[in-house]
Amino acid sequence: MARGEHPLAPRVDLKLQALKEVLENKRFVHVHCYRADEILMMIRVADDVGFKVRTFQHVLEGYKVAKEIAAHGAGASTFSDWFGYKIEAIDAIPFNATLMMKKGIVVSLNSDDAELMRHLNSEAGKTMKYGGATETEALAMVTLNPAKQLGIDKTVGSIEVGKDADLVLYDSFPLSDFAKVQKVLIDGTVYFDRDKELVAQAAKEAEKKRLIDKEKASQQRTQPVRRPNQ
Repeated sequence: MARGEHPLAPRVDLKLQALKEVLENKRFVHVHCYRADEILMMIRVADDVGFKVRTFQHVLEGYKVAKEIAAHGAGASTFSDWFGYKIEAIDAIPFNATLMMKKGIVVSLNSDDAELMRHLNSEAGKTMKYGGATETEALAMVTLNPAKQLGIDKTVGSIEVGKDADLVLYDSFPLSDFAKVQKVLIDGTVYFDRDKELVAQAAKEAEKKRLIDKEKASQQRTQPVRRPNQ
């Protein structure tokens, strides 16, 4: 083969491809952070290089630099009232979410925890106590605002014609600790119905007992018979 004929294509570098998409503002950048100094550092790097931070995650000292975050155009996804659990969280306050929101930042609440994600509705309710968020503003922090941060608000995040019917129906005010889920719909299909679940619960318990009894009977039949002299 003559030199230069049929050259091999260079190896695809997935890291550099992702970096290229960041620099072209085609890939969303979500930055993990806690303190004000690291938030400002990231904003300056992004401004110098020429890309946008989509959302600062955790951002527990965001209230200190909310003006700068808003000027950059980034969102903020924070905890409702986690603070003081490590050195980076020493200056965290429960007013963080509403203080940032009042500076014009799109704010959402995240869980970062397998248990907490089950009741983000009541976590959002805390912003009404800490900072005076309205019911609509508080609810948006766990519905429409995170959808905006992920760039999927055209399909989910609010109840509007043309959007996916992903809905949770409660029996009372949804931001209350006492609110119980009645129905869960995904794309309009009911995946959970409390009334049907209660009716089916007795049948499930009966089936569970039947399977346990069957297993016990099977174990008794397979146990070896011991003779007296053994």
